[in-house]
Amino acid sequence: MAGTEDDNGIYAYKPNSTACIAAAILFGGSAIYHVFQMLRKKTWFYTPLVVGAIMMTLGYVARYFSAKSPAEMMPYVAQSLFIILPPSLYAATIYMIYGRIVLFVDSPKSSIIRPDRVTKVFVVGDVLAFFMQAGGGGMMAQASMTNTGQKVMLLGLFVQLLFFGFFLIVSLIFFKRMRSSPARYTIPIHGKHTWIGLLKLLFIAAVIIILRCVFRIIEFGQGHSGYLASHEVYMYIFDALPMFLVQAMFHTIHAGDVFPPGFRMSKLDDNVSEANIGLRDRM
Repeated sequence: MAGTEDDNGIYAYKPNSTACIAAAILFGGSAIYHVFQMLRKKTWFYTPLVVGAIMMTLGYVARYFSAKSPAEMMPYVAQSLFIILPPSLYAATIYMIYGRIVLFVDSPKSSIIRPDRVTKVFVVGDVLAFFMQAGGGGMMAQASMTNTGQKVMLLGLFVQLLFFGFFLIVSLIFFKRMRSSPARYTIPIHGKHTWIGLLKLLFIAAVIIILRCVFRIIEFGQGHSGYLASHEVYMYIFDALPMFLVQAMFHTIHAGDVFPPGFRMSKLDDNVSEANIGLRDRM
C-alpha cells in the first residue's frame, strides 16, 4: 500500500526496501565472481566492468538506506548516481574487448576505426557522459539546481546513447566484413569459446544498454513527477534487470577463455602496414 506523500519523502512512491536487498545480493554476488574471474584469468581490462558491478551493488545498498529515510537527500543522490553511472563503466570494458578481438583475428582493416584507437575514441565519449551524469547528479543534490542537474543528466545520457550507438554500427560492420573474409577460417581457437561468440555477446550487451539508456532518457524527460519516475516497478524492469543480465552474460563467455594467455593490446605503429599487424603476446 502506498504511503502518504510525507511518508515517501523525496520519492514519488514508497520505495521497496526488500527489492533493494534482493538487487544488492544479485549484483554483489556477480561482482564477487567477476573479481574472481578477472584475477584468475588476469584480464585486467575487465576492471571498469568490475568497478561498475561494485558501484551497482553499493547503489542498491544506498537505496535500501534511502528507503528507510526517504526524506534524506544524500542517500537519495548516492543511490541514484551509483545506479545510473555503472553502464558507462560496462561500456568501457566492451570497447576494450572489441579492440582486442580486432587484433586477435589479425584484421585491423576490417574495422572502420583502428583497434588501438577504438578505446580512445569511445572511452573519451564514455568518460564525458560519465562526468556529465555525475555532475548532473551532484547538482540535483542542491534544491536550487535540481532542474539544471536533471537537464545535465539528460544530456549525459544522450551523449552515452550517441557514442554507444556509433560503436554498435562500427562493430556490426566489422562482423559483416569478417563473415565474408576467408581469413576467419584460419583464426586459431585458444580457449573454450570463440571470438565470434564473444563479439555476439558484445552486440547483445550493447543493445541492452542502449535500450536501458533510452528508458532513462524518457524517464528524465518526463521529470520527477512523470509516469515512469513515479512508479518504482519500471526502474527494476527496465534498469535493474537489464543491467544484471549484462553483468551475468559476461560470466558465461569470458574474454579470458577466448584470447591466449598473456594477451595484451600493443599500440599500432603508424609506419607499419595494418595488413601485417598481428597479435602481440606478453609471456
